Amino acid sequence: MDSTISRAEAIGKLQVQRHRLAGALGRFYSHDLPGDPVSLEAAVMDIAIPIRVMVHHVPDKKRPSICLLHQIDPEFWKKPIHFEPVITPRPRILPSGVRAVSVTLPWRFTIESGHFRFTRYKEGPYSQAKAPLTKWWIDSCWDSGSNTVSNKDLVLAMANKEGGAHVDGDISAKYRVARAQGAIAIGGNQVSNIAKLGSLVAYAGAELLEYLDENFNECFPVGIAAAP
Repeated sequence: MDSTISRAEAIGKLQVQRHRLAGALGRFYSHDLPGDPVSLEAAVMDIAIPIRVMVHHVPDKKRPSICLLHQIDPEFWKKPIHFEPVITPRPRILPSGVRAVSVTLPWRFTIESGHFRFTRYKEGPYSQAKAPLTKWWIDSCWDSGSNTVSNKDLVLAMANKEGGAHVDGDISAKYRVARAQGAIAIGGNQVSNIAKLGSLVAYAGAELLEYLDENFNECFPVGIAAAP
């Protein structure tokens, strides 16, 4: 049975998903850190679900999952999106003969008028770092030096395992390691691990908003595309 919908219906649903994503990003970035873990984590789940709906495309399963963007433009995965992964430099040997190993953490923060918050991606000097959406989705967005995860790993874990749409303790090893790496404490209070990884999901969500506006702008009448 064909599980796809008409292009006109898909465009209407894309407008809804874009609105959901923009609203969830607004809620996530409104929180000062360390923040209320319940509110922060709820916003992360609300960000992950529309990303999954729009992007996660698995056509080869017995019951195919056809993502929303594919139903509007099957070439969606080739279109450019901002992608600037955080990659740890490879180990190197110093002149002294000592092997130097680095660990890189991807958390981005902004301090403004006494507010300590995660930094949202905005178009700027580095916004020309583009890649096809498929690379943004499946390639490593964070290589800590001992573990790698992709936007796909993080979004699907939030949506399918951590409570976005389903709860399941059977999480992947690389997601489990990422969740435990790089604890953040502010003012003696720890930021929850889900909110911490959620900052990467939110950053990806803001990149996806820009991608939609640049590549599917004709789908959004004036007013619909304005993010909160």
